[in-house]
Amino acid sequence: MLHIALKNNIKKILIEDTIDVSDTVVLKRELSLNLENITYEVSFISIDSIPYWLVKLFLKMKNQITIETTHSALWGYLSKLGIKNSLKNNHYEVDVSITKPPVKAIVFGGSAGSIEKTLELIKQLPYVDIAIFIVLHLSPDKKSLLVSIVQNVTQYKVQEAVHNTQVKTNCIYIAPPNYHLTIIDNYMYLDSTPHVSYSRPSITTTFKSLAYEYQSALVAVLLCGYGSDGTQSIVDLKQNNSEVIILDPQECEATAMLENAIETNNHSKILTSQEIATYLKSLLSAEVDLADELEIFLKNIKLTYGYDFINYDRGSLSRRIELTMKQSMISSFSEFKKTVFNDESLFAKLLSSFSINVTTFFRNPEVFKTLREDVIPYLETFPSIRVWCAGCSRGDEPYSIAIMLDELGLLDKSLVYATDFNPRVLKEAGNGLFSREDFTDFEANYIKSMGKKPLRNWFEFEGKVVEIKEHIKKKVLFFQHNLVTDDSINEFHLIFCRNVLIYFNRSLQKTVFKTINDSLFKGGFLVLGESEKLPEEYDYKIIDKKIYRKGLVT
Repeated sequence: MLHIALKNNIKKILIEDTIDVSDTVVLKRELSLNLENITYEVSFISIDSIPYWLVKLFLKMKNQITIETTHSALWGYLSKLGIKNSLKNNHYEVDVSITKPPVKAIVFGGSAGSIEKTLELIKQLPYVDIAIFIVLHLSPDKKSLLVSIVQNVTQYKVQEAVHNTQVKTNCIYIAPPNYHLTIIDNYMYLDSTPHVSYSRPSITTTFKSLAYEYQSALVAVLLCGYGSDGTQSIVDLKQNNSEVIILDPQECEATAMLENAIETNNHSKILTSQEIATYLKSLLSAEVDLADELEIFLKNIKLTYGYDFINYDRGSLSRRIELTMKQSMISSFSEFKKTVFNDESLFAKLLSSFSINVTTFFRNPEVFKTLREDVIPYLETFPSIRVWCAGCSRGDEPYSIAIMLDELGLLDKSLVYATDFNPRVLKEAGNGLFSREDFTDFEANYIKSMGKKPLRNWFEFEGKVVEIKEHIKKKVLFFQHNLVTDDSINEFHLIFCRNVLIYFNRSLQKTVFKTINDSLFKGGFLVLGESEKLPEEYDYKIIDKKIYRKGLVT
C-alpha cells in the first residue's frame, strides 16, 4: 500500500505491508524526479526488505532523503550499507483491530459419524473458563445417553440445554433431540419450530445465534454428516469474525455436510481431528508445562504458516522465542503465541529470528583452500558443474563459491544453487550489496583461502557499499527451499550445508541428511560445519576440514 503527499517542499511517501508492481511504477517515477528543491521523507511500515533498485536509488539520493522503518531487519540492512534511517517503535505493538479476544465459547456441530469425533475432541480440551455447545443430529425416538457418555471423558459439567436458563462457564451444553437451540444475551432457548435443512436441532440455527452472541470470541467446528446443515451459517460466522474450522472430509464416511460448507469458501481452516485438538488447546491458554506448550505452538505454526520447526533443537528455538518476545515488549508467552497467529508481521519477526544468519565471504578459509587443491581438480573434469549451497543466508557463501570458480576459469560451465527458508534474507542476498567496511574481512579470508587475484576484481565500489559484479550474480540462483519439508531439487557435484544441521534434533538430522545424500552425485563432495557430524550409516570418505566425498559404490 502506497501513500504520497506533498507539503512545504517535503514529499512524504508511506509504504505499508508490501511493495507491489503498481507501487513500483509510482515509486520509480516519484523518486527518480530527484528535484533539487524537494526533500523526501520515506516511511516503511511492516516491511522487512526492499528491492535492489530502491536500495540503489537511496544510495544516490543520500542527503536529500530521510528514511524511517518499523522493522528492525530492514533498519539493520540499510544501516549496514551506510544508508541513514531511523527505527520507529522498535518494539512490537499489538493492533487491537486484528488481535482476537480470548475464546469464550466453542461449538461442535455434526451428524452421521460425529459422536466419536466429538468425544475425541472434548477429551483433549483443557479445563478453562469457557462454555461449550454440542449440536448433533440425534434420534428423537430414543432416550439420549450422550450426556453421560461425554461426562465420562471430561472435567466439564455436562448437561442437556434447558429452555430459558443462563449459560455458565466450565459447562458443556448438548442440544436435546427434536429441539432447536439458540443463545441470546447469555440465555439458552429451545423451540420446536419447523426443521431447518431437514434437521432439528439445526446446526445452522445454533451456529448463527452463537455467531452474534460471541462474535470473534467463538470457535465453530463442523464435523461429519450428510446434507447441508450448518452451511447456511458459515457466512454469518465469518462476518462476525468467528473462527470456522471444518474437519477434513477424508476422515469421514459422511462428507456432504463438510463439502457443502467448504464450497462457501468462508471457513478459516480445514484440519484433521488431531490438528483440531492441538489448535484448540493452543487457543485456550491452558496452564501446561513449557515443553508441551512449545510443542503445540510449533505445530500450529506449521498448520497456520506452513513452516515446520517441530524437530528443531528446543533449546535454540526457546532462546530465539524469548529474544523475539523481549524485542516485542511481550512478557507473556500466552499473549505472544496468540498474537503470532493473528498478525503476520510478528510471525515474520519470529521467522527472521529462527533463521540464523551468521556468515561472511570465504568463511573458514582453510575449507576453500582444500577445495582448490583437492576437490576442484576433480570437478573440472565434468562438462558442467552444479553446486548447492543449502542455508545460504545473505549470500556470502554462494558468492564466494562463484568467485572461486571464476578465478579458476570454471564459472562459465558452473551453476550455484543458493537456498534458504527465509524469504527476507534471500531478497537481500539477491541484491548482492555489502558494506565496504566488511570488505576488509572478506579480503583477509580470501587471501587465507589461497586466492591469487585481488578480490576487488569481483566487486563494484560505490561510496560505503560494494556490489557483486553482474557476471557473478547471473551464476547464482537464489530461491526458497526448506530442508525440513522440501524434496531434493537436483543432483549436484558439490554441496555446502554448513551450520544448519546443528539446529535440528537427531531424527530430523537423519531426514535432512537423506535429502542431501539423494542430491549428491556418487563421488561428489559435501561440506559440513565445524560442529556437525556425518551419520555413520552413509558411505563417505573424509577429505579434510569437514569435507566429505560420497562413495562411488552404494
